[in-house]
Amino acid sequence: MLRALKNRLLKAGPNSAVVFQAFRLQALMRGIRLRKTGGVIVMTKGRQRILLSPRDTISAPFVGHLWKLFFDTIEGVQRGECRVLDFSQPALHRYRRTGLSFFSPSIAEDDCMDAYQSSYRPAEGDIVWDVGAYAGMTTFMFAKMVGPTGRVIAFEPDDTNFDFLLRNIELHKLENVVPVKAALSDETGMATFCMDGTMSAGLTKTLANPAQKHTCMVETMSPQDACKRYGGVPQYIKMDIEGAELSVVPALKALLQAHPIHMVIESHHVVNGRYTAGPLPPMLHAFGYRAWSSTEFRQWFTWAEPPAAMQTAAGAIRRQAA
Repeated sequence: MLRALKNRLLKAGPNSAVVFQAFRLQALMRGIRLRKTGGVIVMTKGRQRILLSPRDTISAPFVGHLWKLFFDTIEGVQRGECRVLDFSQPALHRYRRTGLSFFSPSIAEDDCMDAYQSSYRPAEGDIVWDVGAYAGMTTFMFAKMVGPTGRVIAFEPDDTNFDFLLRNIELHKLENVVPVKAALSDETGMATFCMDGTMSAGLTKTLANPAQKHTCMVETMSPQDACKRYGGVPQYIKMDIEGAELSVVPALKALLQAHPIHMVIESHHVVNGRYTAGPLPPMLHAFGYRAWSSTEFRQWFTWAEPPAAMQTAAGAIRRQAA
């Protein structure tokens, strides 16, 4: 019942006063005060504060859920008694663990690298697909893992996010990254996309609350066509595509059954009233893969590993090639 109510509220749109009041009440349950002032959304908990742009209203519950993660991983600025993370406008944000900085169009990427490499860490020479690259923080990390003999294919169809992806590639002088301004999908063609320049940008057919005024057509690419165009099958796929994973994963069937591909999917996305973390493992089990979902890293992720025999055969081939 509560999930159904939430879905009905989301359909009212992010600018709805009813939606904002619901988000305020949800934030209070986490000890966070949520208010709007001077055209900025202000979230305060104790002596910590996060500022959001109004276009990120729909992401307020997500930010509240990952509050500690944001403050653990991203440097803030001291303003009076509060440590502040200002995501209300484009900025350069510094990550505490690495000391590296990345440009972000709005909310900085939460550092999920522990989740992304907990089952498989991309190796020197691997091809990695970063599907839903956003501004490229994860792209950078994968690029360093695979080294000069590997490649990262970074898919990001949103205009604003793609511009920031290019800025971060230039900032960090990444020569083994191929930025792709297209959405990986179940088929090659065109599709309607909610292009709002936020972390929640995605294909409108799967978004719980697409902002209609920001929709436009974007290029889509099937997994098979992506392999042909970018020269090879990936050893690893990271996916964060706002629910579209439910259509992309079935389209990967032929590749997954022919090649040992490790996958990590951020599955904390609600489609038809349930997290995609639920239906994804059975899909992957049907392809012969070991797959599981967990909230071990503070939100839902789904991992997939190829059959042991396939991994052993691939390892032998790589050793012979070396």
